[in-house]
Amino acid sequence: MQKTLFLLFTLWWVFGVSHAQKPDTTRWSITMGTKQVGFLKKWKNVDDTFSEWRQFNDRGRGDSTVGTYSYDKDGYITMIDARGVDYYKKPVYERYGFKRDEAFWENNVEKGKEGVRKKAQYVALNISVGTSYQAYFNHPKRVIQHLPSGSSTLKVLQNHILRDGRKIKLVRISGLGLAPNYIWLNKNNEFFAAPGEWFSMVKLGYEGFIKELYKIIKMYRDSYYKELASQLRHKIAKGLLITNAQVFDPVSGKLHPKSSILIAKSKIQQVAYGKKLKAPEGYQTINARGKFAMPGLWDMHVHYTSETDGLLHLACGVTNVRDMGNSEALLARKKAIEAGTVLGPRIQAMAGFIDGAGKYAGPIGSKVHNVKEGIAAVQAYANKGYQQIKLYSSLKPEWVKPLAEEAHRLKMRVSGHIPSFMLAEEAVKAGYNEIQHANMLFLNFYGKKLDTRTPVRFSAVAQRGHQFDFDSPQLKAFVQLLKQKNVVIDPTVTIFENMFVGAKGEFRPSMKRVAKRLPLNIQRAMKAGSSLEVPEGQGANYEKSFANMLKMVKVMHQNNITVVPGTDSFVGFTLHRELENYVKAGIPAAEVLKMATITSAKVAGQATNYGTIAKGKAADIILISGNPLKNIADVGKVAITIKNQDIYYTKELFKAVSVKYF
Repeated sequence: MQKTLFLLFTLWWVFGVSHAQKPDTTRWSITMGTKQVGFLKKWKNVDDTFSEWRQFNDRGRGDSTVGTYSYDKDGYITMIDARGVDYYKKPVYERYGFKRDEAFWENNVEKGKEGVRKKAQYVALNISVGTSYQAYFNHPKRVIQHLPSGSSTLKVLQNHILRDGRKIKLVRISGLGLAPNYIWLNKNNEFFAAPGEWFSMVKLGYEGFIKELYKIIKMYRDSYYKELASQLRHKIAKGLLITNAQVFDPVSGKLHPKSSILIAKSKIQQVAYGKKLKAPEGYQTINARGKFAMPGLWDMHVHYTSETDGLLHLACGVTNVRDMGNSEALLARKKAIEAGTVLGPRIQAMAGFIDGAGKYAGPIGSKVHNVKEGIAAVQAYANKGYQQIKLYSSLKPEWVKPLAEEAHRLKMRVSGHIPSFMLAEEAVKAGYNEIQHANMLFLNFYGKKLDTRTPVRFSAVAQRGHQFDFDSPQLKAFVQLLKQKNVVIDPTVTIFENMFVGAKGEFRPSMKRVAKRLPLNIQRAMKAGSSLEVPEGQGANYEKSFANMLKMVKVMHQNNITVVPGTDSFVGFTLHRELENYVKAGIPAAEVLKMATITSAKVAGQATNYGTIAKGKAADIILISGNPLKNIADVGKVAITIKNQDIYYTKELFKAVSVKYF
């Protein structure tokens, strides 16, 4: 009843405010790729306050919020009253104000107050509303203080004149997160555009300028990360000798104490178990006493979107990744990493994204209208060097087989979501080599009537997964089919832990161990509870549904079905949690570490050079301050990452993205 009243009030608020809009309302477009998916509207009210209405649709997900706010003469926000639904359609609200020199705020997660001796700009948690930039320009050093805490700095990078004569400027804001934000402002220091690779917001009528404006941002961003790369990369001039290490062999599962590793020319030249080697003349040395040496980790499900991702991957010991769907900017990023101009893991495999055209189509990749277009998309990806294709939810089931046949003809793997109105077992028979996400395994048993293009692909499993029958003949037959077809499972269970489990005011389970090391604004966001709205009285069932997801991963592993760890979420740290969850499911730590190294390398077709610490293989090693075989959580205590002929000290990498060292 309470939720119903809230939603009715939200509808009244949205439509009541929308009718109050004036003809001079300012509008922005929200786009994903080249498709307009939403809007932002702003107008001034008769009482000199302002209102904003923001809404977008990402395949049935997306925010819809309305808020009213006010500024003082210096551009500081003095009041916010906002509400609506978040990306996963959970009700959210935000309130902020002053009373007798005391600031107070409240939202779904927090309730706080603080005496204010000098002006500070409140940073809203759940709803992006009332963002002001004028306050920066009223400070001689372009610095403002924030509530609940912290500060940020604005720097004007470039003035620019558009083809229609409009004057805008690019600014960089540092201090609010892991990396600087790049925003275009108009001549009055008001928001004009925030263009990106996937997601953009731009003043209505200027959608055609997104590529131009993003290109300029990219130039400054690339320069920023290029400078970081020169500071954080420590070159191995001639060679490197690691001594006294506990070397883990993922093939045998054994740990070899007091061992040595000799590296030169980006290769492992020698591995001496239980022996101390002498360093050749001119070689650097690392005494790894007390350190656990293992091959660099693999994340088999990323969407590589920024150079900050690269820094976090390396800091978390991830040296190899597989990208599961991206814009073609990925190709340039891959070249930049290989050239050494930016830091990051090796992008060892790329999946070309193909979806059926329509309102639920994915935000990137190829959107096809028929089989002919789908086959052309497969061929185009093959010509660009992609190793596999990823099929998505809006494809018609009857298109899967011909697309898979073409991919296989071109020696490409086929994987993805299971298209809506199709079962996983049908997709496997049609040619799938791999299934992404554990929820797709459960949906195989819920029939073909669910429209899994929408968030029902999450909610159906959350609501029904606790009752799953693991002894059913249907599951046994499905498992046998997966074995027969050598299908790989990429379960990404940790994203479902965040969806199904968690209480408001507590850090999300996946980040609980590391949240306090992150910048404050990210910490705050981690306290939002479970991503899905959990119906009253259903918390225990949702938690059991997640527990059954872990049980499903164990069933797959026990039946010798290949499982590869991937995240599809917060970079680096989520992979550590993914591995913890596999151990929690009952899989031995040594086998989990094998999944994250040599098994992933095999699936990516790169086992000849990666996945183990052995003579002739690439220098791809991490040194951990702990023992993940005894405590899998220690996999997060990476002290040093070695990639090719470079050494990275993770303490330095974390500092560069405002993360505290462990």
